[in-house]
Order: sequence, then C-alpha cells, then structure tokens
Amino acid sequence: MVKSKEDISSASVTTRGFIQKSGLLKQAQNEVCVEEIFDIFLNDTHIASLVASPTELRELGAGYVITEGLAQNIDDVVVSDRAIYVSAGKTFEPVRAVTESGGGMQVGHVRRKIVSRATITRDEISQVISGIVSKLWQQTGGAHCSVLFCEGNMVAKSSDVGRHNTVDKVVGFATLNDIDLSACVLGCTGRQPKGMVSKAINAGIPIIVSKAATTDKGVLLARGAGLTLICRVKQDKFTVYSHPQRVKGLGELNMERD
Repeated sequence: MVKSKEDISSASVTTRGFIQKSGLLKQAQNEVCVEEIFDIFLNDTHIASLVASPTELRELGAGYVITEGLAQNIDDVVVSDRAIYVSAGKTFEPVRAVTESGGGMQVGHVRRKIVSRATITRDEISQVISGIVSKLWQQTGGAHCSVLFCEGNMVAKSSDVGRHNTVDKVVGFATLNDIDLSACVLGCTGRQPKGMVSKAINAGIPIIVSKAATTDKGVLLARGAGLTLICRVKQDKFTVYSHPQRVKGLGELNMERD
C-alpha cells in the first residue's frame, strides 16, 4: 500500500528570540511555523482561502473538497504559486461560509452516513495516539498533526498550523492514491467539534481517535452519522462518545449505548 511521508521541508523557519531562565534573558535561535494564505478553486470557481503550512498543497486541495462534501471523487489538482486548482466531475454547490470554532472555514454540508465494518482495539488506539507526535510540533511547539491508519498500518501523516488542514491533507493523500477511506482510522491532535467531525464523515472515515476533547454538536453529529468518536485518550484511558461497538475488547457493563 502507498504511504505518505511527513513533509515539513518548508513548514518552519529559524528566527531570533530571547529565552528567559532564572531571571536572565539569553539570545537564541528558535524554529517557528510558517503560515501562508492559499486560495482553493473547484472547477475554476474560488471556494475558499485557507491559512496553512506551505506543504502537501495538492493533498490539501483534494482533501478540502472531499471533506467539505463538495465532491466525492477528484480528477486532478494543480498548484500554481498560492492557488490550488481542483478538478472534479460531479460537484455540489458550496453553502454560506461559516468560520468554525477553531478557525476553519466550512463551506459544505454533511452529505453521507458512515458505512463500514472497520473496528479498532485498545492497543490500536494507543498506536494511533503514538503516531500523532510530529517532527514539526517537536521543532516548533506550534503545529497540529493527523494520521490515517488502515489495517493497523499508518498510511498517511501530515502536520500543519491548522488542525483542519491536517485532516484535509491526509484525506487528500488517500483520495489521490485510491486508498479506501471507509477502512481507515483518523487520528488527530486537535479538538473534535462539529466542523472536524463533519470532515471525517464526508470522507467516509468510520473512526476518529483524538487526544483532545469534543463538543456537544460534535457528539450529536457523530451519533447521527454512524461515526465512532474516541477522544481524551490518555495512556489506557479514553472516552467513546458514539457507536462503541466498533471498539473491540470493551467490557459490556462499561459500554454506553447510543
């Protein structure tokens, strides 16, 4: 199976700063994330302007169109400077743009329900969480990361200044490489409000695993769409907010029914 590599080649720069320690200031060089604004076009129509790290831009464009429910298949993606041109056959009209709670721009609807036989074990949940530690975060402390696991193997990993963009990039990689997203697990560093959960649903991903929290609307959407939402993962503890039947090895008495 095709696998992506975490691309951070142009995602950070070195800048001068001062470190305070024990009341003393010391000049030092530090790595910080690079952020740029990119315009996304779908069949030559401008649909969004995103603040993102300048890496994996073809994947960002393809994934954004898929996760916003604007198309289910991508024909081609061309990047020209800071413009990303996505071509697709059957498309859906964007709706009124909404700025999501974490700053992401939503322009689409949730257009499907999850159909998948995928499951996950407690050990695999730990494996996913271990996978979201990224080089860019270690260097800068200012980046999010998402991963895709399929059949126990990591197939995609992306870092970005925006948590929404990391999902778009791993979904875009899978879409451009014909990876079956209905068999994948999405792992995220970021919080899972409605806007993040909707991205996974539009991509057909059945399971989200995040070390962060969710929101009431995120839980409601996951329950209604058939997605298993697992958040606040810490060591051997986690919370399953929806469709716990996909998590193997849970004691029956501890399983909350939807």
